[in-house]
Amino acid sequence: MHDDNLPLKVDPFRFADQSLSLSGTLLVKDMSRLRSHLSSNDGKVIADLQFGIDEEGIRYVKGHATTCLILACQRCLNSFKYEIISDFLLAVVHTEKEADRLPDRYDPLLVPDLSLILSEMIEDELLISLPIVPMHSMDDCTAKQAFELYANDAVVEKENPFNVIESLRSKRNGDEK
Repeated sequence: MHDDNLPLKVDPFRFADQSLSLSGTLLVKDMSRLRSHLSSNDGKVIADLQFGIDEEGIRYVKGHATTCLILACQRCLNSFKYEIISDFLLAVVHTEKEADRLPDRYDPLLVPDLSLILSEMIEDELLISLPIVPMHSMDDCTAKQAFELYANDAVVEKENPFNVIESLRSKRNGDEK
């Protein structure tokens, strides 16, 4: 059922009250905020969502999203694949006041009206899963050779500019004796 597209909007309160589940896909090209961090807009996100109410009466969305994105390495500027597997647990609340009272196990999902745009919620989860500075592993990066050359140059010891002061001091101390 993962080939089905997820609905655009749902009422998360009603879905939680009825303990409904959704599975489907979203296209990366439709996520404008995420696209701005990518080298390619190709790909899809597979998502499984389970709505429910816990033993404390808190409405929640438990989700699992997977995708493989194309990012630009900030060392060599070449593209590379970056896999994201995101599991999240969100408490559905109307106000920030309700969000402040949530147990630590939940992240708040603020829904002031009865409408939740699923793609935006999943896009948020993917955005926080992105690396701060995307880079290949050093073994796979084409900038490795340049980095190694620079690193080897940095190992060369340079003369300490304060050696001159030390030699003057020792001469002065030697003259006094």
